[in-house]
Amino acid sequence: MLSEIKSIFEPVKIGKYIAKNKIFMAPMSRYRAQEGGINPDITIEYYKQRASAGLIVAESTQINDGAGGIDCPGIYNETQAKSWKKVTDAVHKEGGLIFLQLWHAGRASHPSVLPEGRQVVAPSAIASTQEVMTYDGMQVPTMPHALSLSEITEIRSNFATASKYALEAGFDGVEIHAAGGFLIDSFLQDHSNKREDQYGGSLENRFRFLKGILDDSVAIWGNDRVGIKLSPISPYNDMGKGNVLETFTYVYNHLNTYNLAFLEVNEVMPFTELSEENKNINKTLRSLYKGTYIANGGFNPETAAKRIDQGTASAISFGRPFIANPDLPERFKQDAPLNELDMNTFYGGNYKGYTDYPFLKN
Repeated sequence: MLSEIKSIFEPVKIGKYIAKNKIFMAPMSRYRAQEGGINPDITIEYYKQRASAGLIVAESTQINDGAGGIDCPGIYNETQAKSWKKVTDAVHKEGGLIFLQLWHAGRASHPSVLPEGRQVVAPSAIASTQEVMTYDGMQVPTMPHALSLSEITEIRSNFATASKYALEAGFDGVEIHAAGGFLIDSFLQDHSNKREDQYGGSLENRFRFLKGILDDSVAIWGNDRVGIKLSPISPYNDMGKGNVLETFTYVYNHLNTYNLAFLEVNEVMPFTELSEENKNINKTLRSLYKGTYIANGGFNPETAAKRIDQGTASAISFGRPFIANPDLPERFKQDAPLNELDMNTFYGGNYKGYTDYPFLKN
């Protein structure tokens, strides 16, 4: 068994770093931040426990106070950066690598979770049809405010400021969240972007918002400490429609010019079966990207090793398995049973379902 999956335990180059294995922890929102987007102390323990991952990409983190999440951490002020510094110090002490995912929800938000005076925003006034999470449960999205040019410039600046704070907080790098139907993704895709200015219409224009954010992050970090996440075919937050292949062919080709630390791609949503068309889109897009490629979505040790051995993935990021199994690489190595995930504690709460999952040694 171990010989069949040995490739997932081998080191891999991630930008300027060497990750100790190819079993990465995907970014996952857990909704446990305190008022003001500050991490509680249990978040320090949560990430410390999972430092055996080759790379941790920490959860979606708001780049301003209107980014749109409930109980999500932020990275737009000094206090938040200091709370994250405790996390990065703990992970580094355990020999781990940790990047931070920079995020704005865009239209996948709700007025009830935003500060007074903030609006749900998007490239165009087109509402998503997928319900969004609020403090009062799932609710139908509202019509978003179409961003003005000056507001787009301000949000780009917010991403740059967040990137600087992430550096101050001791992260090893940042991942730009351009997936999941959130703000950047909604600029990229023609289904959600109907603008008629320099940020809409052509492929070049729809890429412009992401390009500006990438340029700023690379200027702060260097290209080898910046990653990006995409989800071309994902239907999440009412996406994956329109001319996906044409759009992301353009995106992948332009990302090649950056020589980033990595591209992480959510290839399939949990518990879904891909159509043949979407399988072919995944395959075609994968063939275009020349850099370090992290595949995400529904992998087990065997399928992860197969992709790595085929040369179609540099590493694999695991989500839910890492929630319930802080020592996931060791469990894979020993072919040990996995802890069962408690979905009732996935979002919100305290230590239960967060830092109390047992290790093998316990």
